[in-house]
Amino acid sequence: MSCPACFLGAIHTGTPTGITTTLHNLPTYISLPPSPSVSKSTIILLTDAFGFNLPNSLLLADHYAVATGFRVLVPSWIPGGGVPLSTLSLMETMTTPVTPFYSILSHLKRLWAFVRVLTIVLPFAIRIRPAPKSILEFARAVKADLKEEGEGGRLGVAGICVGGMYATRLCVESAVEGGEEKLVDAQFCAHPAGLKLPGDVLEAVKRVPYSFAIGDRDFLKVERVEELQAALRREVGSEEEASYEVRVYRGVGHGFAVRASKEKKEEEEPAEEAARQAVEWFKRYL
Repeated sequence: MSCPACFLGAIHTGTPTGITTTLHNLPTYISLPPSPSVSKSTIILLTDAFGFNLPNSLLLADHYAVATGFRVLVPSWIPGGGVPLSTLSLMETMTTPVTPFYSILSHLKRLWAFVRVLTIVLPFAIRIRPAPKSILEFARAVKADLKEEGEGGRLGVAGICVGGMYATRLCVESAVEGGEEKLVDAQFCAHPAGLKLPGDVLEAVKRVPYSFAIGDRDFLKVERVEELQAALRREVGSEEEASYEVRVYRGVGHGFAVRASKEKKEEEEPAEEAARQAVEWFKRYL
């Protein structure tokens, strides 16, 4: 489900401007647009493995709220909470080649980091498999709220890394158990981890306007992405004919949309473009 790149990247500076409260039984970060919106639509953002421990996702939610004019909800969906920020430095140590190769101390540091990462990542993987029921329950409750408000509010879902897998799978769910009305009205995911391709995406695209962002250096190889694009064209038509898009960003790997280094132009520019991709998609369909 996860790879080393799921736990690598930069911590962004800044102070999230929203509030955290309990909503539908989950701690939830709520980001509102700076001025009243004419739309009652809402976006649910499912974070990467770090959850609330990493400010990046909350800052991204603030950006979505400002740029779209919609309310953005970030539920703390990971049972037991996200992985600690120390995982970033541990994974960096574990994946950095030893130079010089004969440095015994460096090899011992890598071994220690490897053991520590296992004690963090394995319990995390167990906690999120199978998919926490709270994700579907939360989304259905938010959808019900929008219907009660009765002002045409629609529900968008965005997912980052492992959150992208669950955002994709929400696309095939109904607004109420056993019902026919779809739960999600538009979806965006960036470098999802754990998807079954092309099946998961095909099923999502057949029901929901679906936007997908991936780097050409992702652990999901370009060849697999091309196979996905071919399957989509074969099953549902071209991007011009159907409501989906698959964008490949050059020169970046897994995690770029949320953990890119702002000090590296080659990472920051694709991250900003992926954020624009999400904003434009949601504004189009919500």
